[in-house]
Amino acid sequence: MRPFEQWGELAASSVGPPFISMVDCQPFDRPLLVQRLSRWARGLGEIPVYLVNPGYAQVQRVTEAMSFGFKTAPAQLGESSIDSTQFLPWLVSNSSAVQGIFVLEGLDIAEHRYQVQNLFEQLRLSGQACYLLFVGEQPTVPLGLHGMVEPFEFGYPTSGQVRDAMGDLAHRKDVDPAFLDDLDAIVRAAQGLSLGEIYGIVPREAALSPSGQALAQRLLAYKVAKLRGRGLEFIGEPDVPEAAGLDLLNARLERITALLDPAAAQHNLKFPNGMVLWGLPGTGKSLSAKLAAKKLGVPLLSADWNGLRGATPTESLANLRFLLDTAEAMAPCVLYFDDFDKGFAGWDTDITAKQCAQKLLTWMQEHTAPVLTLATVNRLGMLPVELQRRLPEVFFFDLPHDGARYDIFYLHLAKYFPAFRHGASDPSPFTDEQWRELLTAYRLCIPDEIGHAVKRVAEDCFYQHYLDGRSEQPLALRFEHLLAQREAFTPALVREEGAMLEIRNKATYAKPVSSPDQSRFARPRQTLFGD
Repeated sequence: MRPFEQWGELAASSVGPPFISMVDCQPFDRPLLVQRLSRWARGLGEIPVYLVNPGYAQVQRVTEAMSFGFKTAPAQLGESSIDSTQFLPWLVSNSSAVQGIFVLEGLDIAEHRYQVQNLFEQLRLSGQACYLLFVGEQPTVPLGLHGMVEPFEFGYPTSGQVRDAMGDLAHRKDVDPAFLDDLDAIVRAAQGLSLGEIYGIVPREAALSPSGQALAQRLLAYKVAKLRGRGLEFIGEPDVPEAAGLDLLNARLERITALLDPAAAQHNLKFPNGMVLWGLPGTGKSLSAKLAAKKLGVPLLSADWNGLRGATPTESLANLRFLLDTAEAMAPCVLYFDDFDKGFAGWDTDITAKQCAQKLLTWMQEHTAPVLTLATVNRLGMLPVELQRRLPEVFFFDLPHDGARYDIFYLHLAKYFPAFRHGASDPSPFTDEQWRELLTAYRLCIPDEIGHAVKRVAEDCFYQHYLDGRSEQPLALRFEHLLAQREAFTPALVREEGAMLEIRNKATYAKPVSSPDQSRFARPRQTLFGD
């Protein structure tokens, strides 16, 4: 879609604006849209601006337009006022005698296809300064009207435009000018909101905020609630623990971080589309996606497939488009799809999944904003081949080797037991012989199972303290506790051996997330036949 500013540029040119347009515009941005149209209307010969929607009994003429609102009055078109529901049929009969810019809301253009087609022919031949703009949220142009209806988008503001808007609000005293000392935090919190929302929401939240930082937090809370209602979760600063045994993946993310430097473009280097995190369930794929945003120092947008899927294909596509538009508005950011493969189950027969896949493919090929898409999958084969080509970089999460398993144990043990909080590189409460026995016992366990085992041991230790009246004392751990806990459950790799082995056997071409084990617990290579 063309940016809406180009409608004004065409209005000022010798070509003139298109007679019939469709504008993707959020409700909060309507006053800004009307204000701009009123300004452009003066350059078109002081023609009036009208508003037509089912909420008005009659067509309204805009009498005053400002960035934060507008005033209207019933319009006199011809000999009498025109009922809003009858406006299009009336205009078909009177287009040669009417001038103005008409903003039409709440009208399904597909249901009025033939009236729109007739109007296009009449307006093109008459040369009248009469322009129709069908305005709505996530509208689409019917196939039969392509070329007759020009699509535009009243897009999200850039960070520079957000800064300008905040300065404007401070100048009007709608926001305490002292809040601008925290302008960077406010801009980060407001990124991804429409310009109309900024003018409408910021003054309200500022009145309840004692400082600029408090305002930023209130704006962030508003944005989180808004996005959650559209199948999207926003995490400004992911607060998750470190992950162990992922050195190759971390090295790749460090290189991607460098590409955020504007100087990379001078060398024709582009920010990557993203990557697939593939592997066994519970091996840390989702945690790694969250840590990626933390490592890059950018926001994390987490998409929920259930929230994106609407009652109809049109609604699902609209939700997906909202997601992608929001990601671009908040760039640089990480766009995270958990269980990505489930969203495309049966995509070759499910019309909704197929259309969403095609929309996502187009976006991945055409978007230029620095958005890193991370997709976690259990079964790579369920993704459309075309989508796999857009995300060719695949990292495989296998069972951790002994050195990584040692680090994973330490990360979880340090949460509960003070004796392990000095770090994995310092002397351990366990001997190396005990560690080797423990790592062997947990060899078939995924990281998630190790974390749960340590948690259950910590709960048992606390319960014993509770019975002894020592609840507030630090928890102490014995080596035998962890060995006994391992005997209390069956690892998933054993319970679901067939499914797990199928995933591992197909991962020969993917990149491993960790380098070979070089720790003191690494097992030496063995040969079948000696000399």
